[in-house]
Amino acid sequence: MTPLGMIVVIVLVDVLGFSIVMPLLGPFAEHYGFEEWRIGLLFAAYPVCQLVTGPILGRLSDRYGRRPLLVYSQAGTAVSFVILGLSHDFWVMLLARMLDGASGGNFLVAQAYVADVTPPEGRSRGLGLMGMAFGMGFVLGPLLGGAILSLPIAYDLRLRLPFLVAAGFSTAAWILVLARLPESRDRATAPREHARVLSWRGLVDTAGLPGVGRLITIGFLGILAFAAFEGTFALFLNRRMGWNERTAAFAFSGMGVASAVVQGGLIRRLVPRFGEHRLILAGLSLAAIGFAGLAATSYTPLLITSMGLLAIGQGLIGPSVGGLLSRTTPRDEQGAVFGVYSSAQTLARLISYAIANVMLGKIGAGAPYWTSSAVDLTALAVSVPAAMRAVTALADPQAPRTEPVSRAS
Repeated sequence: MTPLGMIVVIVLVDVLGFSIVMPLLGPFAEHYGFEEWRIGLLFAAYPVCQLVTGPILGRLSDRYGRRPLLVYSQAGTAVSFVILGLSHDFWVMLLARMLDGASGGNFLVAQAYVADVTPPEGRSRGLGLMGMAFGMGFVLGPLLGGAILSLPIAYDLRLRLPFLVAAGFSTAAWILVLARLPESRDRATAPREHARVLSWRGLVDTAGLPGVGRLITIGFLGILAFAAFEGTFALFLNRRMGWNERTAAFAFSGMGVASAVVQGGLIRRLVPRFGEHRLILAGLSLAAIGFAGLAATSYTPLLITSMGLLAIGQGLIGPSVGGLLSRTTPRDEQGAVFGVYSSAQTLARLISYAIANVMLGKIGAGAPYWTSSAVDLTALAVSVPAAMRAVTALADPQAPRTEPVSRAS
């Protein structure tokens, strides 16, 4: 198997474990009588820690290689799941979630790995395959978690077992990294040894690379819009359509399949024909229309059509932004850039999760999606000049993106 195929398999296995656990964390915590604010802390601990450590892990992977950081990240995730599955003390569980967040560089380092092992023109396809693995993991993981919860065993064990199964998936991914994944970094292109691993100046310098800041902003806005869907869709379906949790789970799975098809199959054909910059514009347009349709819908055909448009749009945005970001970034800055990008996405999710549910409860079921449509339109306005600059930069064979650049970081 090629290194690209291996990293895609590793991401799929890792996401399977993650997606088994996330829908069950709330019921698990509630079973042990935790107050709502404690449950909220358990959810917030992971993204908060990842927000801080993402750029650090990305820069460390630039210096020491992708493989050692993936080994560290997978090990931290596996240990955190074991602790969650065996503990019923809030503070121990909170520390486990913090450990998972602090070591949660799996996806961002994997993105940088893809950039290392693919030619510039193939990076959107590679990142699309990763997006497909991510989407399929989010389809299969909850289904597997539901099957585990249907086992004829004691309820307490049924709630704990998914966390231990998730630990098994993370351990399997860790073993794959150790046994089968070669290092992708060329030592000659690593940052200078005397460069600091991280500083605020380094973050500013990284975001200030030509075109990088604007692309990170587009990615931030895209996730800010889509996270409102992630955090409210089940409640929206219940209030607007009268659907229960089981039906909502099938709807989520359908969205995951549609997005995976776009990212895993269509994107590799669309990028050579249209270019990432045009696909970003098309994706944001489709997502904005999809959100508006969801906000306005009250019957099933419009709901399904709007979900399809949103799935296709989001499937175009993710790998296209990531591919263009990689192509416009010097080789020795890939990990740092994807670290900052990952933290920006995490911050977007934190903001959106907090605000979208309040809007749904205080204003109405469609309010989060009208807002998301407006956010995607804002991202579209930002994308037009970014697309023009990307075309100019990529057309210039002497552009500085092709030369290693050392920065204090």
